[in-house]
Amino acid sequence: MEKLSTRAKALYAQELSNLVDLRAAGKKTAAFVCSTFPPAVLAGLGLRPVRLPLIITTDREKNEKSLVRQDVCPLVMELLESIQTDCADVAIGMHTCDTTRRFFQESGRFSSIPVHQLQLPAVIGSASLKFFTSQVHRLCDDLVLNGISDGYNPEIAEEWYKNTIEAAEFVRSIMMNIPPLALQYVLHLFRISDPSSIMEKLKKLLRDSVEYQPKFTLLLSGGPISPGDDTVAEIVEEMGGALIPVNCTGFQMFPEGKPADYSPASISKMYFDSMKCVRCRPNDKTFDHLSDEVSSTSAHGLIMKSLVFCDLWFTEKVRVKERISVPVLVLNTGFSPGESERTAVRVEAFVQSLEVDNHE
Repeated sequence: MEKLSTRAKALYAQELSNLVDLRAAGKKTAAFVCSTFPPAVLAGLGLRPVRLPLIITTDREKNEKSLVRQDVCPLVMELLESIQTDCADVAIGMHTCDTTRRFFQESGRFSSIPVHQLQLPAVIGSASLKFFTSQVHRLCDDLVLNGISDGYNPEIAEEWYKNTIEAAEFVRSIMMNIPPLALQYVLHLFRISDPSSIMEKLKKLLRDSVEYQPKFTLLLSGGPISPGDDTVAEIVEEMGGALIPVNCTGFQMFPEGKPADYSPASISKMYFDSMKCVRCRPNDKTFDHLSDEVSSTSAHGLIMKSLVFCDLWFTEKVRVKERISVPVLVLNTGFSPGESERTAVRVEAFVQSLEVDNHE
C-alpha cells in the first residue's frame, strides 16, 4: 500500500482538480492569503473560499525576474505565481506587511483577477477589531455591487463555520497518529475543500492506514507553509517523529469559540480574536500559545520556520528561545533546492541533539 503521505498528496491534487471542475460548472471562487480572514464569510456570499498559494513549484526563473526583485519574500514569489493563473474570480488582498501591500497594489499589472484590498491591523484592541470588521462589511458590499455575489446568507456561513470546527477537532484528536507529511497535507486540504465533505474524505483516507506511533514530538511554528514545502516534515518523518503544525497553516488557522451570530462582523471577530501571529502587538498571545502547545503535546522541541527576507518571525527568535521551555530550532529559509538541502541537515542535527529515543 502507498504511504499515507503519498495518498494525502494525491487527495489534495484531486481536490484541486475538483475545484477546477466546480469553477467550470459556474461556481465562483474567492482567494485569500492570511488565515485571519474568515472563509465562512466568503461561503456566506455564495463563493468557494480558497487560500493562496495553492501549490509550489521550483522553477521561478521564467517571468518573475521582470516583475519583482529577487530578494523579495519567497511567499510573495508563490503568490505571484498563483495569481497569474486562473485560480479565482476575485482575490482578497489583505495587507499583512509592506511587501504584501505593494504586491496586491501592483497585481493588476500581471494578473486579470480583481483584488479587493484590506488592511489587517497589527495592534490588537477594540478599535482595531472595529476597523477590521468594518472592512469586511465593506468587502461584502463591494462583492455584491460588482456582481460577484448575490448577497450574504448567514445560514450558509454558519454551516461552513460549524463544519470547519468539527473537522478541525477531528484532525486534532488524531494528529499524533498521522505521519508528519500526511498531516501537513491533511491541513492543506482546508485551503480548498468544503468542510461539509472533508471529514468523510479524511476518514476514508485513514481507514486502511497503519496507526503511526511517533518516538518523539516536535512542534512546527513560524510563518505559513505552502504545499510542496515539505522538507521539514519529510525529515522528521524519516527520523520517526511527530510534527504538529501550530502555525497559521496548521491548527492556528482555526478560530476558537462560537460567534454571537453568523453575521460577517461576528464571524470576523472570532478570527480576529484568535490571531496569534508574531506580527501582532502586543504579541504575548503568541508566546502563550506556543507554551500551551508544548505542554499539551509534551513536545520535545520546537521548530520555528521563517522565510528569508521576512523579519516578522526571525526578529523574535531570541524571545522565543527565552520563553519556550524546550529547545528551539530557528530556520530562516526559502524554497530553492539548495535551501531544502540545508534545512534537511539542520533538522536532522536538531533531532539528534535532543537525545530522544528514536530507535526501535
